[in-house]
Amino acid sequence: MNLVQKLTVTAVAVMPVFLCGCPGASYFDNENEPKGYVVKMKNDYSDKVMATMFVSSVNRDTSFCCASTKDHTIKIINDFFNIKSATYKDIVYIPIQSENWHETMFDSLSNYTIEVAPFEEVYAYYKSYSIEELKNIIEHNEFNKLEREK
Repeated sequence: MNLVQKLTVTAVAVMPVFLCGCPGASYFDNENEPKGYVVKMKNDYSDKVMATMFVSSVNRDTSFCCASTKDHTIKIINDFFNIKSATYKDIVYIPIQSENWHETMFDSLSNYTIEVAPFEEVYAYYKSYSIEELKNIIEHNEFNKLEREK
């Protein structure tokens, strides 16, 4: 493999790490970016590890980054949860208790069953809401205050 090919492969391999929108991270305080999401889920994953998953369009390889172990998914009421993330589309949940997680597990994540489509409904919000305010929106069926994305 020549030098250009090696550099290209290296760049493609590390790109997800640099482009990762880590959960809860806010690099830009932009009014046009959601402050968070209200999601309806089939299962409660709030005590599991949340990560960001990337699938290469070239070779279909899957990679993971930005494991989050606490305060990533907060129950609001019933099946509704609050997540603060750059995007909800690449979020996956790993059936490992947060307290059992360690970074060396990234190398073997493909060996675990991963919930890749955990959200039944997704609503973005662009102003800051407390959990109590989000609960009131859900209880009073005022979803028009949020922007439905799924």
